[in-house]
Amino acid sequence: MCSARMIAAIGLLACSAGGAQAKDPVIPLVAMTVENGNFVGEEEGSPAVDVSGMACVRAQGATRNCLVINDENKGAQFAAIRNDRMTVGKVIPLIGNARDPDSFGSPPDEECGEEGKFKNMDGEGVAYAARFFYVVGSHGCSRKKDKFQLSSFILARVSVDSQGRPVDAAGRVLGEEEFSKAVQTTYRVSDWLQRAKGVKHFFAENLEEDDGLNIEGVAVQGDRIWFGLRAPVKKASKDGKKFKKQAFIVGGDVAELFEQGHEPSKAKPKVAFFDLHQRGIRDLAALPDGRLLVLAGAPNGDEVPFKLFVAAPERNTAKLIGMLPEVQGKGKDKNGRDKVVTGKAEGVTLMEVEAGSAQAVILFDSLLNGAPHIAKFTIPD
Repeated sequence: MCSARMIAAIGLLACSAGGAQAKDPVIPLVAMTVENGNFVGEEEGSPAVDVSGMACVRAQGATRNCLVINDENKGAQFAAIRNDRMTVGKVIPLIGNARDPDSFGSPPDEECGEEGKFKNMDGEGVAYAARFFYVVGSHGCSRKKDKFQLSSFILARVSVDSQGRPVDAAGRVLGEEEFSKAVQTTYRVSDWLQRAKGVKHFFAENLEEDDGLNIEGVAVQGDRIWFGLRAPVKKASKDGKKFKKQAFIVGGDVAELFEQGHEPSKAKPKVAFFDLHQRGIRDLAALPDGRLLVLAGAPNGDEVPFKLFVAAPERNTAKLIGMLPEVQGKGKDKNGRDKVVTGKAEGVTLMEVEAGSAQAVILFDSLLNGAPHIAKFTIPD
């Protein structure tokens, strides 16, 4: 049960799941305040209730500038974090209303159950590595209608300066009307996914019925970019050893994805896998020591309690940090009316790491503006 004191401290209804999960440590959350209006939702003029990822540049004094993505838009939106407050910023377009002939690589040949429109990006994750924000689409069929929407099979990168401001190829800071000059897009992630050992056969398959592959997290470490898969979650093997159900990440040299031209990538992607308690990956964040912070949840079907792990790609191992408490707050029903809903933890953004102690921001899909919460925890050795 949630106490009145806990509700007041968090600002939304939040309590831990009981039963079998009671033995897992619960990571306390503290609500942040969102200022300067709302993030842009799917419909023009509507607030966002589908925020799914965020990444930030290095702090400038007490302020950290960030880029936020949600599932149902063609663009991303800037934000600034200062202590426990998040300030909503300007929108930057990532894709248009049709296929961009300047996108690198070529669209995948595989298709889902039926052809869909070039619609929204279905943005699922954001990463930052000096000079670029990276925003990844789901690279999977639509969950409800099993449609192939090419706009979901795109990775975008946004060139920025050290303060997170969009810049052109010469490093010139751009005005809002020129933001598109900072954006490049590529289709080559699909080439990797269709070649990735252990998961390639799940590409463009039905998400609910066939454990279809879809991306929900991204992180960049040096020259390597990792894509975290929500599904499939399946048994894995390596060097003759069998492993129980594992979640997968697929990665490679990020520069290779953005090489000039329309030739597909011929690189062999790297694949790593982790035991996340039969959960899939909902988001990733790069840790300073080369490991990954992993937000995990149900790969499909009914939701289960969300958990944080620290994972080592080179060893295919993961250690539990703790379980996130359930968070409820303001959302929308199918008619756009306010209602109280349970949030789905979709984003984790690392703020600070010092002597094994970390602070991160957790974002929740289905809740107004992602209902950002601050989480503090210890990272296992």
